[in-house]
Amino acid sequence: MSVSEILFIVAGLLVGLSFLNGMFLFLIPFAVVAFVLAWMNRPRLAGPGASTATLPVITLKNRATGTTPVVAPDLRSEFRNGNGMANEPEAALKVSQVWARANADINRAMIDLLLALKGIVPNVNSALVFSQRNAKEWGVRNYVNDKEVSVNPSTVITETSGLLSQLFRSGVDRLLEGDLPGCKSLQYYVDNTPIKSVVAVPLIDHGSGVRVGALILDSVCPNAFNNATARALTYVAGAISMLDYKGFYSAQKHIALQQYSGLYNYLRKFFKTMSVNDIYKEIINYVRANMAYDRLTIMAMDKDKDSGRVIHCDGVDADQFVNKRFTLSDKGIFVLSIMRNRPMERSFLPGFKDYLPRLNDSEKRNLNLRQIFVMPIAAEHDAATADIAICLESSSSLPYNDHEKELLKAFASVAGFAYDRACKFEMGREQAMRDGHTGLINKKTLFEKLRAEKSRADRGKYSIGVLMMDIDHFKSVNDTYGHPIGDVVIKGIADTISKEIRSDIDIVARFGGEEFVVGLIETDANGMVETAERIRKAVQKLSFDIHQAEPLRVTVSIGAFLLQPNFNGDLQKAVNNADQALYRAKEGGRNQVVQFQTAEPEPATV
Repeated sequence: MSVSEILFIVAGLLVGLSFLNGMFLFLIPFAVVAFVLAWMNRPRLAGPGASTATLPVITLKNRATGTTPVVAPDLRSEFRNGNGMANEPEAALKVSQVWARANADINRAMIDLLLALKGIVPNVNSALVFSQRNAKEWGVRNYVNDKEVSVNPSTVITETSGLLSQLFRSGVDRLLEGDLPGCKSLQYYVDNTPIKSVVAVPLIDHGSGVRVGALILDSVCPNAFNNATARALTYVAGAISMLDYKGFYSAQKHIALQQYSGLYNYLRKFFKTMSVNDIYKEIINYVRANMAYDRLTIMAMDKDKDSGRVIHCDGVDADQFVNKRFTLSDKGIFVLSIMRNRPMERSFLPGFKDYLPRLNDSEKRNLNLRQIFVMPIAAEHDAATADIAICLESSSSLPYNDHEKELLKAFASVAGFAYDRACKFEMGREQAMRDGHTGLINKKTLFEKLRAEKSRADRGKYSIGVLMMDIDHFKSVNDTYGHPIGDVVIKGIADTISKEIRSDIDIVARFGGEEFVVGLIETDANGMVETAERIRKAVQKLSFDIHQAEPLRVTVSIGAFLLQPNFNGDLQKAVNNADQALYRAKEGGRNQVVQFQTAEPEPATV
């Protein structure tokens, strides 16, 4: 037998003794303490992976007494449930499971209390608990009764609904009637049960001190209850209120721990990844798993901080937003949140006609989305402009609540730190991969990219053209005009080469000094030579202003080697072959393209 079960038995014995004789009423507080301790020591809520198959059916039958306890749903949940939304997050399902189990535990304990009251107090016809539905209404939550259908579970009492309405008044601590006139039935009965006696006390919320319901006993016998019964009932009502209060906050704490545990797991994922794209993916995954929405939009600013794009959108009309670009001059609420680095929220009443743009006025309008919440994410805490925005929209009549917003705010702080870290890592990696002067990839990165492209080319059975080029008489440019002019020439030629190739397919690198290497992906000998000639002619047309009478003009010599799928050497050998062709181009008079030939003693000049 568990500690909880022992404490429940002790509580029951103490309540029983207190009702046997008025002199034992002093035992009621001890019974209340025992009951609360019993409930607090009950088996804990199941974890996130637990099955809910053991949740009890709400209507129970007491075989010993023939009474039928009835349980109404608890209306105290403060957490959004994703039912009916385009996204019903996994976390929402877990939350609803926790609330269902907590609610079932509380209701089971209340039923036990009501059964104990009915069994101990003589002549009780019905024992009921009313709980708060809103500020002005109480509804039936639990009851036990001698008849199965006589009580209407949907009964509501208000400040103006007859005898029981007196319990709404702050000066009324109990209601005790021993001989109701005309044997009138109370309003919660569906038949004409002739109730003569009733005793009732208010339920006081332990957190706020507000009246949130009532505990009621009634009887068909006149003068069935007395002041001692009313005093004992007050203690029991305190136990019920404490039970509800502790149960609510126990479930709330469990949910919070569960959700912040999920946040911690994403923190670990953030620290494992150093990719900005992976950060985007984790943000999307977290919001999907924890937030209810009809449309989710994730926006990110470009590096220039003046414009950005939608990197992800799912839900209602998602195709209208995916990859859509925006600038900070756009007037949408999503853009405003990023520009000000401040959370934004809006709620719209049913039937509203004025549409609030999300990005700008050109987007498709949907008036069914009535709730908007935007959480910006900034790499730096005090940044004027955010880097990312999580934009939630729903068709619900309920705004996103404080718990959801605080959870997303905590996540945004973690995500912002991770994003800043990934950006700096990628920037450092990018700088390590590139030549600082021209912005082209360096020699080491060239071979890494060529190696990856060669593997794909072997599978696809296509060739790669390798061009090695060198600026003609570059030493004389440095000696005559100085290294600053030489740097201008190198940068100008690098830019020219980049313009003459397919920037999203081909590879161009600064190989060292005045040498450049180009990798032409999926080409043939004719295409390779044609591109090389185009680069040579484009460089020949360049002119550099050196503040003298005549502008400076330079040329390049180019060696070309076709790297075919059957090539057995390593990539260094392929580049060496292009370099040999370059050497022969220089020997042959410079400013020309020479293709490496294995069959001929001398490479052909183009």
